[in-house]
Amino acid sequence: MAGNTSNISVRMDAEIKAQAEELFSELGLSFSTAVNVFVRQAVRQGGIPFKVSLGKKREEPALEVMEKQPVQEENAKEYDNLEEFFAKLDAG
Repeated sequence: MAGNTSNISVRMDAEIKAQAEELFSELGLSFSTAVNVFVRQAVRQGGIPFKVSLGKKREEPALEVMEKQPVQEENAKEYDNLEEFFAKLDAG
């Protein structure tokens, strides 16, 4: 693949780029690799690989909102934490 690559040029806010580089570095990725991951996922999914919206950012984290909502189902199991929930999912 190295012999069949193309260079691209993208303009973006310098602060956003620095934040992205720091994040990607923590994930063990270069900026270039992260962009390639994004583009490959877009091609595989036939679109942007995440929801794009004009909606307002949630003011409350999702877990806090979920904790405020009562369990409606009679047979629903409550979990104390996500690890317990995912362990149950993995167990089948």
